[in-house]
Amino acid sequence: METPAFCTTPLLRIAYIAGGPEAGAPVLLLHGWPDDATTFTRIAPVLHRAGFRTFAPWLRGFGNTAFLSDDTMRSGEIAAMAQDAIDFADALGLGHFAVVGHDWG
Repeated sequence: METPAFCTTPLLRIAYIAGGPEAGAPVLLLHGWPDDATTFTRIAPVLHRAGFRTFAPWLRGFGNTAFLSDDTMRSGEIAAMAQDAIDFADALGLGHFAVVGHDWG
């Protein structure tokens, strides 16, 4: 995995790690609690060698991912986190993608 990058969604500035071939099929790697994006450090290279491009964001409330407004409700509900993942994929321009997760990821 590479150096963390950032993207902006309607509610968050999301820190993430991307890696693998630029043209590879995209895979979102969603960590659980109390983990973070580095959870996938050992498996990501395997996916990269198989031709996948991985994106491992720090979910809301973790790492350097930050809310854009103090008025945004702080919620760890699955629906909110699912919307964050959709917004993240949209911000990166990902149309179709696979998802790997565990725990609440």
